[in-house]
This record gives sequence, structure tokens and C-alpha cells, in this order.
Amino acid sequence: MRVKELADLTDTTVRTIRYYHQIGLLPVPGERGGSRVRDYGMAHLARLLRIRWLVDSGVPLVAVRSMLEEQADDPDELAAIRTDLAIALGRVDERLEQLNSQRDQLVRLLRNTAEGGPVSPMPRAVHRMYERLIARAEDDSIAEMIAAERQVVEFACYSGELPPMVIELAERLTDKQLELILPLFAEFRDLDREMSSLSTSELGARVDEMASHAAEFMASLGLSVDEAMALLEQASLSSSDYVGYATTELFPKALQERFQQAMEVELRQQDLLPPEPKGARL
Repeated sequence: MRVKELADLTDTTVRTIRYYHQIGLLPVPGERGGSRVRDYGMAHLARLLRIRWLVDSGVPLVAVRSMLEEQADDPDELAAIRTDLAIALGRVDERLEQLNSQRDQLVRLLRNTAEGGPVSPMPRAVHRMYERLIARAEDDSIAEMIAAERQVVEFACYSGELPPMVIELAERLTDKQLELILPLFAEFRDLDREMSSLSTSELGARVDEMASHAAEFMASLGLSVDEAMALLEQASLSSSDYVGYATTELFPKALQERFQQAMEVELRQQDLLPPEPKGARL
């Protein structure tokens, strides 16, 4: 048969067949009679079908040759072939995982847009929470800060870093609880504007005041001790990368640590966190 017929029978191309000739995967047939026409036989068809089957299964071309020439009585060769197959299977599994993740994202986007949410991985409840906050902002500078935080949280959603409890809380936030959040944005703004002119003690006092307001908001959520601990843990671990990037511009690390510690003290005083173990800060 001619090369075009072989290509059609194996659902490939003439160019691919010639490439397999070039790298030695498929033998070059002899010429028919005195002509320069190559005559492919059933052996070529069988070998090419096996090559295509292996390649379509995810086996790289560099491993195909040894699989085609395997010797059933050579344990070392068969072990190498099994290793190659296992590697190929692992790559297929990785690709399937990626495809499933992409599918899940598309399902969430479809559900989000069907419910009136944005074309974004950010859950509708979280997006709606920021819309409600922006609508209540007392001036443009506060609205811009809220919008900037929303963008950072959206970045976290793209990489799946948003703590699940944040979504649950956003779904049930009341207007009164939103009003407790707004002053924090104003305090962050004012601290940013005045940080260079404040003394160390003044900075500490401002941070402690902000922590007190944050603890007041936490207390309003009606969380159990376990839930409060989980929320603090998720916020500090699951979202450390994007929160760190977002806050270090406004909030140096030492002040971040003081804020966290002061808020935990406030929450312990309200019995929302368990007592601190003795010697924990030594």
C-alpha cells in the first residue's frame, strides 16, 4: 500500500510516518520493482498501529522504542517498560486532576453568574459582602480601600486560598455586623497616613485600639471557641501569602504581630478563646 493509504488507515499523517522513519521507530519499506514507490505491508500497518496506540496512551516517543522491541524473557527490560508505563500513567492522572479542577471552576462560574454574581472565582456571598461595604463607605478613600481588599481576596480565590469559613460568615453577615467592620478600614487608612509621624508608643496604642474593634466584630459573630480558633487559624495559615502581600504595605510585620496578639487578648477576656497556656510567650 502507498504511504497515504497507511496514514489514512492509522488515522495519522504522511508527515508523521516519515518522522517515525527518521527516528527509527518504523522501518522504511523497500521500493516496488524498479520504481521509487514505497510499498507498505501488513507488518508496517501493525507496527504503526501499536506506535499510535502507545503514543495516544501518553507514552513518550523516547520510551516507545523499547516497548516495541520488548523481550518477554528479559526481566530487566520488562521492568524498565513497566516503569515507563507507570510514569506515563502518572502524567495522565495529573492531567485528569487538572481537567477536573478546571471543570469545577467552570461549574462554579456558571452557578455564580446564574445567581447574579460576577464572572469571577470569588463566591457570590463574598462579592456581595464587599458591595454592601462599599455602599456604606463614608467617603471615596474608604471605598477604594474596600475595593482594593476585594481584589486581593479575588486573587486568593483564583488559587483556592480563601478560607472556607470566610465564605460561610459572608453568607450570614448582618447590616449591624457590617457597620462594625467599616471603622477598621478608616483606622487602617488613618494609620497609613500618620504612621511616619507617630511615636512607637502611639503606634502601639492605635494598633491596640484597632485590635479591640476587630475583637468586637468577632464577638458579634456569635462563634463558639472552636469556631473562633478555626477562623484565626485559617486566616493566619491558609491565606498567609496573599494577606501578607496586601497588608505589609500598610502594616509592618511587628505591628501585624501586635495586632494579632492584642486581638487574641481581647477575645480571651470575652471567653471566645481558651486561656493562653502558661509560659507561652516566654
